[in-house]
Amino acid sequence: TSQVTRLRGQVADLTEVLATKDDLVRVSAPQMKFFHEEKCTSCHTERRFAGEHSSKGQIEAALAHMKAMPDATFTEDDMAKIHSSLQLLRCASCHGEEKLRLLALKSPEQRMEVIRRMAAMPGSNISPDEAESIQRAYQQLFGF
Repeated sequence: TSQVTRLRGQVADLTEVLATKDDLVRVSAPQMKFFHEEKCTSCHTERRFAGEHSSKGQIEAALAHMKAMPDATFTEDDMAKIHSSLQLLRCASCHGEEKLRLLALKSPEQRMEVIRRMAAMPGSNISPDEAESIQRAYQQLFGF
């Protein structure tokens, strides 16, 4: 009887809302930090980093240029993370980090649907064939 009484007390103490979407995002995507915040901004300003890479060709050219620099010691994993950060910064031109974090609550199929819908928006500067690379960039940076 005492266990049942104690259990009822514990159940009564539970809050009505156990977790918000923000709580779930913090748990599912705790490392939401663009790679450039760790390394690139030691040489580049945030504005320079984000400003020159609005298309896939520009991203590839920038990465090739950086890799050729004598003092830039990047591993292949670093280069993949830089590429992913640049890809997702294209999304960040319209959406804040919180919006990107909310994608963590969606399945990969739902994320792809959102990416394709955003690519179709006027002024997105994202072609429909780039949707999969943006999905891969999200997976590369955030782990899912």
